Amino acid sequence: MRRLQEGETGRTMNRANNTADNGWEGANDLGELRELVLSCRRCSLREGAKGVVFGEGNAHSRVMLVGEGPGQTEDATGRPFVGRAGQMLERGLRVAELRREDVFIANIVKCRPPGNRLPSADEVQMCLPHLAAQIRIISPEYVVLLGALSGQTLVSPALRVTRDRGKWYEKSGIEFLVTFHPAAVLRDMSGRTELFLDDFRSLKVRLRKTGHASN
Repeated sequence: MRRLQEGETGRTMNRANNTADNGWEGANDLGELRELVLSCRRCSLREGAKGVVFGEGNAHSRVMLVGEGPGQTEDATGRPFVGRAGQMLERGLRVAELRREDVFIANIVKCRPPGNRLPSADEVQMCLPHLAAQIRIISPEYVVLLGALSGQTLVSPALRVTRDRGKWYEKSGIEFLVTFHPAAVLRDMSGRTELFLDDFRSLKVRLRKTGHASN
């Protein structure tokens, strides 16, 4: 496992920590934070989205999973990782002997980008204080990074999922695991499914070494 130095983590995450609004910093629980996020208009994504996908799961979990942004189905339901991508994610969780309700699932941005495109750097910067606050409140031991954007934002801009998946990084007492986004696995089932599941097996090993309970 590679231990990152204080200034080595993703550039965007560092900037978010330095510029987060007092409201996000002052939130003491996820309910309070949710109300702040639902009223957010810091970028234009909210104008084109049906709603805000705040995230869901165990507020005291040892494990967080962070994707990129809501898709069409997530936007319609207000829930992260539903549909086929959600089924693939749940398959990984079962390999790690976890259920959705055992973990907390979130995204880098909380509103769907038009056409399911990747969020822009400015959109990530505007929304990242929300995720930073979620991480602060939940205080997970492990964060699974689902896809390139998550890894590049929270670990290093130089990260490449095809090269770095399966690797663990440690920063500020949290261990980060890099893996594919479930949607990317669905686009290449024969080449990526077992690699994706292997990464969740790695998570299971970590959890067993430190005590399996999710909270």
